[in-house]
Amino acid sequence: MHGVHIENFDLNLLRVFDAMFAERNVTRAARRVFLSQPAVSHALARLRKEVGDPLFVRAGNEMIATKKALALAPGIRSVLDQLGELLSDAAFDPKTSAAIFRIGISDLSEYILAPLFVRLMSGEAPHLRFHINSFSALDYEAQLASGALDVVVSVYQSAGPGIHSRSTGTEKLVAIVRNGHPFTGKRPSALQFKRARLLAVARSDRIEGQLQRSLQEAGIAGQVAYSTPHLFAVPRILENTDLLLIQSAGVAKALCAGYPLSVVRVPLRLPPVEPQVTWHERTHRDPAQRWMRERIMEAIRS
Repeated sequence: MHGVHIENFDLNLLRVFDAMFAERNVTRAARRVFLSQPAVSHALARLRKEVGDPLFVRAGNEMIATKKALALAPGIRSVLDQLGELLSDAAFDPKTSAAIFRIGISDLSEYILAPLFVRLMSGEAPHLRFHINSFSALDYEAQLASGALDVVVSVYQSAGPGIHSRSTGTEKLVAIVRNGHPFTGKRPSALQFKRARLLAVARSDRIEGQLQRSLQEAGIAGQVAYSTPHLFAVPRILENTDLLLIQSAGVAKALCAGYPLSVVRVPLRLPPVEPQVTWHERTHRDPAQRWMRERIMEAIRS
């Protein structure tokens, strides 16, 4: 650092830096570290003076990291993680732990992640227990805060007080159809696609959240002919109709591996989905929860 005397350095400044690097916004960073916005601004000013670099510069509504901040971020994150481990009350050993993980995921996400949970229980973590729950976009942050859930996998952007969230990357949207569908092995035009009828997996009579907005923007949300909240019915419906299901590439890969279904490129401008793993400050430093979050993120990325 810029002539920093480590014996006098305030480690709380590292927490503020880490929050700013993650959030790119002073208000959101303040919520993340449970400080007021002026306190975070003051901490950033102190840190800039210590480091000799502006660290974050404004670009529209966001604060963009400088080259110096980009270089510092991995090391600061590592220091905070190691400090959390040193101060943890109990070590975590997956081979002996009987920890319970309360995980909020959709049917489709569980279809992808269930093999991970089964593999853990069958091998390196035989005593772990998993409680899988559905959740609502309206109250899942409150469930995380109360302890009803430990971690949520979704496409919802979270910014509530005490909420941590990490993206696992982006996935393009594709169409899933039966083998032998008129679109199979072809490149349907945008007009053909807009005339096709859709299958939707939803908790109500509409597709929810980010996917619904994407379909509305593409002008095809009104093409939903069949909507169901039941994942178990989806392959049977696709196998026996010419309906299309639009989902992420990861979901498509999982469904096509188990059923006679095919993937078709979508000839429309649909923004990719961005899965998020979300948790609360109360479990942020818990070694068992941190271990599980990392395993979930690895599974989604792979």
